Amino acid sequence: MQRARRLASTAVVAVLAVTGLTACQQSPDVAAYIADGTITEERIQGIYDQVRDQLTAAREKAAQQQAGADGASAQPLPPLTMPIKQQDVLNTLLSVDILRKSAQAHGVQAADAPTVEQVAQARNYSPQWEYTQLYAETYRLRTALQGAMKPAQLTDDDLRDVHQRLIKGGAADPSTTFDQFKQTLSEQNRALLQNYVAMRTELEKIVKDDKVKLNPRYGAQQVALLSAQSADGNDVPLVVLTLGGDDAGDPYVTDVSTVTTVA
Repeated sequence: MQRARRLASTAVVAVLAVTGLTACQQSPDVAAYIADGTITEERIQGIYDQVRDQLTAAREKAAQQQAGADGASAQPLPPLTMPIKQQDVLNTLLSVDILRKSAQAHGVQAADAPTVEQVAQARNYSPQWEYTQLYAETYRLRTALQGAMKPAQLTDDDLRDVHQRLIKGGAADPSTTFDQFKQTLSEQNRALLQNYVAMRTELEKIVKDDKVKLNPRYGAQQVALLSAQSADGNDVPLVVLTLGGDDAGDPYVTDVSTVTTVA
């Protein structure tokens, strides 16, 4: 149970799953529909390409400098391992859009911290990347909104979901029963859960009101609003906002590419 006490607000994560292609809109260049318009594939690719191009240039420069120092010709470099995927870019763009709307409704501004530089250092990103700047904004918006939310009344279903996520993610002793978890949950962690469950409920309403729809190739996007740390240091999402249009009668964007599932 000691790990269950280590709750923390964490980064946005993307979880992709295969979804039915129930599309009736012929717009394969659109990644998502949002209230104010669309998020295009071109927009996502531009942010992704900035990261790829800068990393590629930095690797080539380092290889040439090393070859020059050794008096040898530069050797072919192995394929670049990207720190993000296009799905991460869409997830972050969606998150920023929804969180900005919630912040505007509450009359709050994004918090001052963490800064772009702090996020870049923690994640080993460049502060120059637009992705890093957007990613950092999701942190600051959630920090501001946490204090603006009226705490939710936690139900047993809310707590059971958290308990199961803690055990499944390795952040709690598997032998801990739900009753034990409920009885030993600290007031501080209970307050955190109340705030973030309230935040999830409000963001779900924004998603519904805005009729957010995703291109099926990106699957269902999940935004982790609150997480714990497992014994091996991995983040375990506890309060999650799911995006994806669960109503089969609602239109998705037509897409002819292969649907990708990312573990």
